[in-house]
Amino acid sequence: MPKPKIRFTTAAFHRYGERRAILASIQLGPPDLLQFSGNDASLQSSFARFGDLTLSSAFQPIFSFSHHRPIGYEALLRAYDPARNEVEPLKVLNRSKARGRWNNLERGVQLLHASNFVRVANAHQRLFLNTRPEGFIISEGYRRLVEDTLARLQLPPQRIVLEVLETPNGNIERLIDGIASFRQQGFLIALDDFGAGHSNIDRVWQFQPDIVKLDRSVIAQAAREPRVARVLPRLVSLLHETGALVLVEGVETQFEALLSMECDADFVQGFYFARPAPGSVDEESCRAVMDSLSEMFRARVEVNARAKTTLLSTYAVALQTAAEKFCAGIDLPHASENLLRLEGAVRCFLLDARAFQIGDDVKAAQPCISAPNLSQSTAEPSGYCWDRRPYFRNAISELGKVQITEPYLSINGVHLCVTFSIAISANGSVWVMCVDTDWRHIAGRYDLGNAATNMR
Repeated sequence: MPKPKIRFTTAAFHRYGERRAILASIQLGPPDLLQFSGNDASLQSSFARFGDLTLSSAFQPIFSFSHHRPIGYEALLRAYDPARNEVEPLKVLNRSKARGRWNNLERGVQLLHASNFVRVANAHQRLFLNTRPEGFIISEGYRRLVEDTLARLQLPPQRIVLEVLETPNGNIERLIDGIASFRQQGFLIALDDFGAGHSNIDRVWQFQPDIVKLDRSVIAQAAREPRVARVLPRLVSLLHETGALVLVEGVETQFEALLSMECDADFVQGFYFARPAPGSVDEESCRAVMDSLSEMFRARVEVNARAKTTLLSTYAVALQTAAEKFCAGIDLPHASENLLRLEGAVRCFLLDARAFQIGDDVKAAQPCISAPNLSQSTAEPSGYCWDRRPYFRNAISELGKVQITEPYLSINGVHLCVTFSIAISANGSVWVMCVDTDWRHIAGRYDLGNAATNMR
């Protein structure tokens, strides 16, 4: 299904060179204090001069999966030389090497973005601004200047998200203090490029961001490798546990968009939804893209759920039958024969009421897995204790009811495993009968598991 196109409105945009009027004239360079002048709300674009370059803003929308609309825009620098050739932003920011000058340039660019943003966004949307770590370490005088400028633009700090760019060096204590100072003013803090370079979980503990932006490399790798796609929801859940919302950036394909939706991310941005542009996006076309994506996702989840229910019930019935045979006096190997013939079955084993394994594993005739068994030693399996496993704890708490675990990594073959278990009473004692399955094999065979992954 072709994706709907998102249209950018043009009323608020006139290309560089087509309008000579400038809303705000920003002097970049000495003196350090940047000034806005010539305010005229009727003008459409704001530019700045830096040497022979003309600087302007482009905005990439950030969408909320829950709201089906953009909740903000990330501001991006656009620079042009006198011949109107585009110059890479980093080359502009790195031009000035004098101490303090590049910070001054970066702040001037941020104020340029802010002045343009107020004409692009509605009153509820937020401005995302890239900020190098040094940009958080500022004087009280400059902080007051920022406050005054935002007041003139009628842009409260609560509508600005400062993105902390990664850096391998710097004074981390001063950076943490600077971030805390901006947060006290009302600014939101985002940790950019998480999962790439030096931006890792340690930075989350240190900066306590309001939003964590997953680097493009994370979603790209998840799209290539099912193993990474399975882990992605857990990564998002961990970040949620720290108190941060999660934004997936760099989404370029429908598949990556579905993965982002499935992993329970809060926000998303990327070329699949909209490319950067000087104006705002059309709200109606935004909703059409999100509605289409949600429809595909819901349909896939429903199909996946029905197939999974059928498969799990097949295993549950087979385990119940094996348990009845065992209670009737049939030994475990014979009681579990039909159970172990099910596709994906790996082994059947028996635990006592204290979770100690009784006897050896009864293995399937043709197990799917071939990875080494890290639990093997000179000792026999009999005597292993599995009391910390949910399949034992849940079964022992509900006698006679089949329990099914979530997929987990088993040390018996080092494979993604789902264990079915049931607690039974036989010969005056309580036992827990368990069967391990190779869930990766089953999920692939029956088109289960990660819903978006199976849409390839």
